[in-house]
Amino acid sequence: MRAWLLVVGLMTAIALSAEPVRAGVPSAAFSYVDPCMVLCPNGDLPFTVIVRDLANNNLNGVSVVLDFSASPGTFICPAVPGDPYLVNPLAMTLRMFTGADGRVTFPARVGGTGPDVKVFANGVLIAVRALASPDQDGNGIVDPGIDGALFAAKLGHFDPTADYDCSVTNNDAADQAIQTAHRNHACSGIVVPTRTTTWGTLKLHYR
Repeated sequence: MRAWLLVVGLMTAIALSAEPVRAGVPSAAFSYVDPCMVLCPNGDLPFTVIVRDLANNNLNGVSVVLDFSASPGTFICPAVPGDPYLVNPLAMTLRMFTGADGRVTFPARVGGTGPDVKVFANGVLIAVRALASPDQDGNGIVDPGIDGALFAAKLGHFDPTADYDCSVTNNDAADQAIQTAHRNHACSGIVVPTRTTTWGTLKLHYR
């Protein structure tokens, strides 16, 4: 009888000691990450993450990181006062902290495309997304000519780097409408169209 009580006591102790480890740990299964990552240098295509733990509880104060380091075609606009996220240009990351509802929304001023953007919550990988942007060439400006042509080459077949409406079907007129709506958007806002020869002076690359 005593041996049985000892076993039960040990099992209870193990269960109780394991609970704090589980509590508060971000869960990829229960967290929400926008199914498509579509960003604009103007920051007007937000990206939302809601971090939850293994018990499906929203987690407050969690560090959420968008890691673009495996997508070298990414252009991250230089940080300016008022950005609600932290920019690490060397690591190619953006960071925000969740509120009481477990939510962060990045108004990320980012252009370019890439296949492999990682989303971390307190260091736990919770999602991987392809990056799509109307700034298809990743120079920080949505040019109707160059970016429009790069996008047009992806029409009629599925390419996640131009699937702006997250339809996961062939890129079509709906995606074209979004491309057009963001023409001349840039890190500095909406720019007055300039000649191609002047764009080089406007580029701000970290790499």
